[in-house]
Amino acid sequence: MLLSHTEIPVVFPCNNDSLVGVISKPENSSRIGVVIVVAGGPQYRVGAHRQFVTLARLLASHAIASIRFDHRGTGDSTGNLRGFVDMNADIQSAADTLLSRVPEVEKIVLWGECESATASAFYSYLDPRIQGIFMVNPWIRTEAGLAKTMIRHYYWRRLLEKSFWTKVMSGNFSLTASLKSCMKMIKSTWARSGGKADSVFNDTLDTLPLPERLAQSCQRFSGEMFILTSGWDYIAREFNDYVKSSKIWQELTVSGCVTLKDIPEADHTFSRPEWRKQLFDYTINWLKRIESIQKDTSQ
Repeated sequence: MLLSHTEIPVVFPCNNDSLVGVISKPENSSRIGVVIVVAGGPQYRVGAHRQFVTLARLLASHAIASIRFDHRGTGDSTGNLRGFVDMNADIQSAADTLLSRVPEVEKIVLWGECESATASAFYSYLDPRIQGIFMVNPWIRTEAGLAKTMIRHYYWRRLLEKSFWTKVMSGNFSLTASLKSCMKMIKSTWARSGGKADSVFNDTLDTLPLPERLAQSCQRFSGEMFILTSGWDYIAREFNDYVKSSKIWQELTVSGCVTLKDIPEADHTFSRPEWRKQLFDYTINWLKRIESIQKDTSQ
């Protein structure tokens, strides 16, 4: 049986700008609320395939309040687009608004895909109200990381595909162009692959390369983290490859504060209904676990 809920349009301040969002408020809300963070690219509070609308309403049916909003420079919000590396003020304003409009909520979980997953991690450790982060296909794109991913997951796979050899035999394959492209990728990995996978602990995280900034942000966060990746997504594969080489990520995984899951057949946006169902099932089950942890610690 679905619980009734109300959708409340809100306009709220963020420094000198105004952000537009929608709060999905259950009739009786749990103490955990969710801030759905929109990616830094050309997207707004509805989400790809109306995913954020569906997610917010599903959360409400499980007594979980949420807010989905346009950060500065996107959708109906004012201001200049700052990108995912500068969204702390936007996320804080959204969390403030959810807490003020739904007083039953005591703690916040951040939910983000791709760039917004990474932005959520950058903010998480700065706000003691943040209880957890649900990250989907976190963005840590670097030129070297992309090159390694393409060599490992694209070029070798292409050699095993029938369509590749059909193209070769038909004369429609340019060996010279392909070799140049492959060598460019290899040179990119050599040029930037010196040193260890993680830098030393850094007080000014914004000066770090993106993969390391994300790793150290998560290291500083004291709450729970759930990371879901798509098997057919090079952004996810770049992240997973880095996790395997990162001492910080290995320590976080062993500590039990990070849950890593993968949906092998899914694409980046979970475009098929069955993939979205798995994504939402993971979200709901994990949030219920977070809520039970909060209840145990408050007793």
